[in-house]
Amino acid sequence: MKSIDKKAVKIRRMVSSDTASTLGIWWADIPEKEMVASQLRGPLDLSFIAEYEGMLVGFILATLVYAGLPVTGTGAVLLIAVNPEYQKQGIGTMLIDALEKHCKSKGIESVRAIIPQHDTKIIRYFTK
Repeated sequence: MKSIDKKAVKIRRMVSSDTASTLGIWWADIPEKEMVASQLRGPLDLSFIAEYEGMLVGFILATLVYAGLPVTGTGAVLLIAVNPEYQKQGIGTMLIDALEKHCKSKGIESVRAIIPQHDTKIIRYFTK
């Protein structure tokens, strides 16, 4: 694990040119690739990436979904990933914070994570 200067981590919205490099890193680990790819670059896309020293170190794939009665918009986290060399240094939290701040600025009051029941690692992460 590499030690980082948190102030030097740049969090920004994902743009279409990021897609190949972002997903290329962890594509083998992404289930339901077609579903994930279809969410990117659309009008409901709420995805962000984290860069450190010009290198991609993490990303969060999220989208806007409409559900409930009355129908309301909710930010839905589909996937969050941080390069293993940079984990446990707050990058995932920075990505979630950026998503929540962006959603709030757009009037989206709720953000939820879609977590497979068998993924104990991600369940522990979001519980923490």
